Amino acid sequence: MMRLTRFGRTMADISAYLGFAVRSGKIVYGIDNIIKCSKRMYALVVCGTASENLADKARLFSQRRHIPMIVTETALEDILHKRNCKAIALLDYNLAKAAQEANGR
Repeated sequence: MMRLTRFGRTMADISAYLGFAVRSGKIVYGIDNIIKCSKRMYALVVCGTASENLADKARLFSQRRHIPMIVTETALEDILHKRNCKAIALLDYNLAKAAQEANGR
């Protein structure tokens, strides 16, 4: 059973896992860097406010590489405190799994 905070959000919020990924350096920012990256990626996170072109690129990339794609309701800029960030890739298996579960997959 998930515990709720006073604001009605679950304790297993995706922003916490993305924050852990940033602190541990297990993250790649931007769709162009994600496409160029040769490291193993475990999840692709796309902002809900991303353009259709970026969303299509991310969807095709995730299908080609068989990576699960998570679309956030909250803007990634607000979660990561990084200006104009619309797509990230998680390079840690456990953080990616936890983020998928927190997103409701």
